[in-house]
Amino acid sequence: MIGFSYLSLMSHINVDSSNQMIYSIVKKAQDNAMNNLDGYSQYGIEFQSNQITIFPGGSYSSTNSLNDTYYFPPEVTLYNLSPADNNPIIFNSVNGQLTNTGVSFDIGNPSYFIVMNINNNGAVY
Repeated sequence: MIGFSYLSLMSHINVDSSNQMIYSIVKKAQDNAMNNLDGYSQYGIEFQSNQITIFPGGSYSSTNSLNDTYYFPPEVTLYNLSPADNNPIIFNSVNGQLTNTGVSFDIGNPSYFIVMNINNNGAVY
């Protein structure tokens, strides 16, 4: 019983910390675009089930050396991305808003997850 409670607690902690990590990554991508970091007027975020990547420019390339990839703990997954065709999202330099529409997704696992939204203004909730 104690082992199960400990595993459940650790799962909640990992989901909550992943939620905070995503919030920080969104703000970093938005700041990078607004500050024209490395000469790029746009920065984006590519979502995958086990990782999230910040990339420079208006399109994702897995081979770009400037990509910054963050991995979720093994028991945490990103799923139900909606709209599915809005991956990646791109921030512009003028106001840090998205050039495409916002997204929503679940982060976690079947026993505990958080619904996250990123709206057109780049707000995370």
